[in-house]
Amino acid sequence: MKSLVSAAFILTFLGAGNCLPSYGLLSNIKPSSIAVQSIAQGNHHQLMARVGTSLDTPFYLKYGNTAYLPTENIEIKFSKVIQDSRCPTKVTCIWQGQVIIGLDIIKNGQQVSTLMLTLIPGRDSLPIQFSDKYSVTLREVSPYPSRQTIALQDYIVQLVVNTN
Repeated sequence: MKSLVSAAFILTFLGAGNCLPSYGLLSNIKPSSIAVQSIAQGNHHQLMARVGTSLDTPFYLKYGNTAYLPTENIEIKFSKVIQDSRCPTKVTCIWQGQVIIGLDIIKNGQQVSTLMLTLIPGRDSLPIQFSDKYSVTLREVSPYPSRQTIALQDYIVQLVVNTN
């Protein structure tokens, strides 16, 4: 019982402030009793890697984390950085480059597709359709490259999911 109370305290503490909601850390997820038990049993990483969102609302997602649209029962996992050839800051390039990411789409607990989204600096990206009803648009990828390699866990994307 003590660990359950501790877990509830942790959730209350983290939820009370604005704990980096835009980066996938317990934003607007309201923990259920199952989630509290999961944290009490040591499975807190899974809960913290899931960010709640809704249709037509831009949200940020850190590499490896999952966004959840509860009204649609859809999860979107930022699973891959396929290519990042964007021209680094303070470098002159012939081409501005692009970044391509992979998203796993999960509906009703089953993976339905993997999407590849491309962002070219200075251009609006096109929405990519999935499940005949939805589309997702990649709006931003950070950090922007410098001369140093970006670690996968440092990537953060801004996405928006819409209905068609």
